Amino acid sequence: MIVLKQLDFKINNIITWYKTNAMPNMTRRVFTHSTEFVIWAVKGKGWTFNYEKIREINPERQKDGSPKQMRDLWELPLVQGKERMSGEDGKALHPTQKPEEMLKRIILASSNKGDVVLDPFLGSGTTTFVAKKLGRNWIGIEKDKKYFKVAEDRMKK
Repeated sequence: MIVLKQLDFKINNIITWYKTNAMPNMTRRVFTHSTEFVIWAVKGKGWTFNYEKIREINPERQKDGSPKQMRDLWELPLVQGKERMSGEDGKALHPTQKPEEMLKRIILASSNKGDVVLDPFLGSGTTTFVAKKLGRNWIGIEKDKKYFKVAEDRMKK
């Protein structure tokens, strides 16, 4: 965040992803790690925030059932089941695969159909997979050939 600020980025939000099914702490010597952070930073004045769209997809509702403003704490489980990218041996193909719902929220909030979404750390390809489903163009960069292949195969499906 210090570097972002030095590069004249404005930090709009720090979103906390609370992992509702976090892996247990086997050492029993510290608290269980159950959060990650998403930093939403912008530069200049031409950035996008689709407030109404995010309000519409917010799973939380007002008491009367109407849409509610989305908060910066997102309770989502670690990826599992059909969404989890697995090899023939059943093992996860990437250790930190992100939930599609998290990328859906980020992409819907900060871009419009036809915009370009960049993921410079592509991993298993969740960002580009969701961007394509939401009608965005995309660019993914991944230096690890194994993970590049995982993401490439995912995009071909």
